[in-house]
Amino acid sequence: MSFKRIAALAARIVLQFRRDRRTLGLMVVVPIVVLSLMSYLVGLGASSLAVGIVQEDDSQMAETLVASLGNIEIFDIQELDRNDADKLLSESKLEALIIIQPTFAQELMTSASTAIEIIIEGSRPGTEPMLMQGLSLAFSGLVPGSGSTTFEPSVSYLYGGPEFEPIDYFAPTMVALFAFIFVYLLTAIGFLRERTLGTWERLLASPLTKAEMVLGYMAGFSLFALIQSTAILLFTLYVIGIHYQGNVLIVFVIVTIMTIGSVNLGIFLSTYARNEFQVVQFMPMVIVPQALIGGVFWPIEQMHVVFQWIAHLLPITYANFALQEVMIKGNGILDTGVAANIGALLLFATLMVLLAAVGLRRALVYPSATTESGQC
Repeated sequence: MSFKRIAALAARIVLQFRRDRRTLGLMVVVPIVVLSLMSYLVGLGASSLAVGIVQEDDSQMAETLVASLGNIEIFDIQELDRNDADKLLSESKLEALIIIQPTFAQELMTSASTAIEIIIEGSRPGTEPMLMQGLSLAFSGLVPGSGSTTFEPSVSYLYGGPEFEPIDYFAPTMVALFAFIFVYLLTAIGFLRERTLGTWERLLASPLTKAEMVLGYMAGFSLFALIQSTAILLFTLYVIGIHYQGNVLIVFVIVTIMTIGSVNLGIFLSTYARNEFQVVQFMPMVIVPQALIGGVFWPIEQMHVVFQWIAHLLPITYANFALQEVMIKGNGILDTGVAANIGALLLFATLMVLLAAVGLRRALVYPSATTESGQC
């Protein structure tokens, strides 16, 4: 074993990285950005429940219950009248509604049940257990001997229902995120190989015009990306067997638009990557921020206003919103929420198509400036 030869090989690798300033920059910047974002989001902690209270009983017991609910940390309480409460609940600005009915105090003193009606909005997992935990805490000790009183509120769901499991709530966001990730990787790496294996030189010598090459690449990669996204969607719906409410065709339309945008984003970014390592380095900058602040794991409304603005520039945000509206709430394509989010995805896809076309034409005109085959 020759340590001199080992040192020579190591020195060659170091020299290659030193010459590749783009890769060095990505190696330093990407981990700092991702870790900073992660530390901020983890520091947010668990979000509270936005709960509306309609007090229809003027008794002291009802007043005491409302005050107790307001002191529970996991609740963000709003006291409302019934019309306003129903409107906010339908707009998903409340996660649950507690209605203290006029006979609350009377039933509390004379029977084993309480006149409390609960309506859960239903688009967020785990709402009912958190709500019942806080209610039980507020209810205990409300009157002498209440520890033996049975707490049996009437519970109904606006969307979803008790049959929905956590996977059912996360399915819309997972479908969008996984389709985006895998389509990006398929396109970016596949397109880069087209450049580094000398395919471009042969195509440029063929009768194909540059416009035909641009459209051909977009169509070819889009076809296979669409097959991949369809496989993800069908597996989620029919093999995992999630519960969903809306029309599958609308879900397919949303995923298709997302796929077209992701394909062309992959093409655009790959025209600025000199090797596969740089394509992978782009991934944390493209994918991770969308997963963290696109509403997949943390509610966007709980974030700082700057991150809320950034979230509304990300396609994953609109895909999540649109799929949740369809798959959990059962809304149609003409519903305002669904149509607005699909419109945003169409705008993103159109922008990516234009950027990909510009990047492709630039790469075809200056192929040597965008390809350095064999470097790290």
